[in-house]
Amino acid sequence: MLANNLSLNFVELGLFCAYLAMLLALLQGLAPIAAHYLGKPRLAQLSVNASVAVFGLTTFGGLSLIHAFVTSNFSVEYVAAHSNSLLPVFYKVAALWGGHEGSLYLWVWVLTLYTMIVGWHGRKQYPEHLPSILAVQGWLMVGFFGLILFLSSPFTRLFPSPADGNDLNPLLQDPGMVIHPPMLYLGYVGFSVPFAFAMTALITRWRSELWVGLIRRWALIAWGFLTTGVMLGGWWAYYELGWGGYWAWDPVENASFMPWLLGTALVHSITVQDRRRMLHTWNIFLVISTFSLSLLGTFLVRSGVLSSVHAFAVDPGRGAYILSFMVIVLTVSFGIFMAKGRYQQAEETITSMLSRESLFVWNNVLFTVACATVLLGTLYPLALDALSGQKITVAAPYFNAVMVPLFLVIILLMAVGPLVPWRKSNVERLRKRLLLPLTLGVSVAALMFVFLRSVHWTGPVAVGLALFALANLVADYLRAVRQRRLQLSKESMGRACLKTVLGNRRHYGGMIVHFGIVIITLGLVGSGLFRSEETVVMAPGDVMEVAGEQLRFEGVSNRRGENYTAIQARLTLLNSGRIVIPEKRRYMRQEMPMTESSIDSTLLRDVYAVLAESGGGDKWAVHVYVNPLVNFIWTGGIIILSGLFLSLTSRRARDVKATASVMEPAK
Repeated sequence: MLANNLSLNFVELGLFCAYLAMLLALLQGLAPIAAHYLGKPRLAQLSVNASVAVFGLTTFGGLSLIHAFVTSNFSVEYVAAHSNSLLPVFYKVAALWGGHEGSLYLWVWVLTLYTMIVGWHGRKQYPEHLPSILAVQGWLMVGFFGLILFLSSPFTRLFPSPADGNDLNPLLQDPGMVIHPPMLYLGYVGFSVPFAFAMTALITRWRSELWVGLIRRWALIAWGFLTTGVMLGGWWAYYELGWGGYWAWDPVENASFMPWLLGTALVHSITVQDRRRMLHTWNIFLVISTFSLSLLGTFLVRSGVLSSVHAFAVDPGRGAYILSFMVIVLTVSFGIFMAKGRYQQAEETITSMLSRESLFVWNNVLFTVACATVLLGTLYPLALDALSGQKITVAAPYFNAVMVPLFLVIILLMAVGPLVPWRKSNVERLRKRLLLPLTLGVSVAALMFVFLRSVHWTGPVAVGLALFALANLVADYLRAVRQRRLQLSKESMGRACLKTVLGNRRHYGGMIVHFGIVIITLGLVGSGLFRSEETVVMAPGDVMEVAGEQLRFEGVSNRRGENYTAIQARLTLLNSGRIVIPEKRRYMRQEMPMTESSIDSTLLRDVYAVLAESGGGDKWAVHVYVNPLVNFIWTGGIIILSGLFLSLTSRRARDVKATASVMEPAK
């Protein structure tokens, strides 16, 4: 009884802390405004102190909810809806973000974390602008706390409490989905930091050359988390949903892909502004748009307007609140941008169409067009349904028809861009550098056209462009190593290779990211255009063959998990002697059937087995896919993240604070 009372009091204390956190977030947003109008600058420092307190209070509230899950406190309505006494502890903790209310709490929890880190980092780096930055984030927190506490509270109580809970959605009882949402949120919310900097810069006329370098790392960190979230989502869909694919252009998938596209444009565009003092207003537009799309993703997933395995259906009132909040953020931010953006003027212009900055601009245009394409395909069916009641589906054929050509052009720019110098290129030198890689790429594409005539034209073109890009990356690196060895003749080859990378981490980090994109491209071509599949009803001892892989069906057996029962099939791959064990599960509490695939992986292919329906007696339908090069996609994602990490370890020879002390702010 005492333990139960302590658990109940812990939840109530968590709710109180959440209310107090909202009040302090409001103080954080109001303090700089009051300081400005009252002429008391010291008041603005309340924002800095409040940011730490808000994070502490929000953390206590989150821990109280996790405690309620772990102790199976079903008097909390959210716990009763998304947990069960049989649920493993690992998933009880992750159940915090397994539904609408808890996932929103995680959203604001991550926002308070970022805000506290910005406050800690900015005390010495940009103290005069820090209160305004924190104020912007404070108002964002107020908006989300308002939704959580008054419309979507995870602290709501049930009296009397049920004896047991409904259990977590079986689709979410998977390690991939435990990690996937926090990674996405760290990406989504991470873009709030560049957004706060941009709003502060517009309002205070902070010179862009002084603040753009400060947001580069924040943008890269947010982009890295978002990339991780998107890759994990594809990986989860691949092995969990049992359809042999990893990306279906689902609207909720698109909701995370859109800010990724504009975020990619942003991290490229920041480089141009940092190096050439160009694209000032364009970068602010990208910052606002990227964060706005992060809010749109939250609206699409949490409002109930979409039906998806990823979405949480809720009542219209909550969706209306999120939509209203998003509209307010868009209106205010773009209004400030329109009114103040003219003070963020570029100091230089493009002097040649064949220059690195010019190619960066085209790169940004392509990513923006790609984002607009996905946005149109995602929102058009919703708008048509709302206006006319007509229901349509915009599916993969539309997205593939538009996005694949855009992606191919982006790869071409990615291949050429790093070789083109800033300001103006020497055409003859560029031609010599491109000749051999271009010959390689065209030759491979031509051979594929000749010997694989049944393959769609995009396959040979994509492979040719990927190899063209790869050859350019290798050639560029080898030239740098050779130049270093000419200067340091006594240095060994291995040391020269390592020191070349470490000596310019920002550049070679980007090149490693590009290498990861090349690997992913090959994976997309292999798994998308060369996949084989077969469905066969099999009895024990039967053998099926798919794309040269032979599988013998050994039969089925029963298995019991912690909160489910399963029928488990066993198939032997005769080519290698390895075993795959697909399952059909039934979760006890929800009586929900689930299909669990089993995959035998090598670097060059996956054999993907799914146990389908019973064929009567000891016969079962078995669905088998052979996916060539699919692991290149996940390997490419790891390579991208390693390149990003290398880039983040770079140290720029620029002291922003010292620069600020010798430059007067724009009037």
